[in-house]
Amino acid sequence: MAQQDAVTLLEDDHIQVERLFAQYKSAGDATAKRMLTQRICHELSVHTRIEEEIFYPAFRQATGNDALLQDAEREHREARELIAKLEAKQVDDRVMLELEGAIAHHIGDERQKMFPQARKTRGLDLLQLGQQLEQRKSELLAGHPA
Repeated sequence: MAQQDAVTLLEDDHIQVERLFAQYKSAGDATAKRMLTQRICHELSVHTRIEEEIFYPAFRQATGNDALLQDAEREHREARELIAKLEAKQVDDRVMLELEGAIAHHIGDERQKMFPQARKTRGLDLLQLGQQLEQRKSELLAGHPA
């Protein structure tokens, strides 16, 4: 696979989780929903960790945009709370819908505000960050296969 820059890698994660939400909504039985719930929770947990550990600190250092990052971090906390509820219940359509809405809002913010700013910011090596994100993502996925 060709090396991806950080924004492309994170956006690919966004697209993947959007597909998983769509699959959940069309799933007909509790077993399928339970499997999709586990996968969605895991994908989001890995994604938020690599953003918080690698992308956000680099973005903060390069841009100094604390307000945007504080908002993103608050949205991550909200997502983690909803993920914990889902992991406890296995299947909960109401909580899944709430999580989907929160994630859709978060993805929109990143697509409209953070990612364009990251692409314009000098001193933010998106290819190197992409490598770091991919490596950390692989470590996290190896520790807990979906």
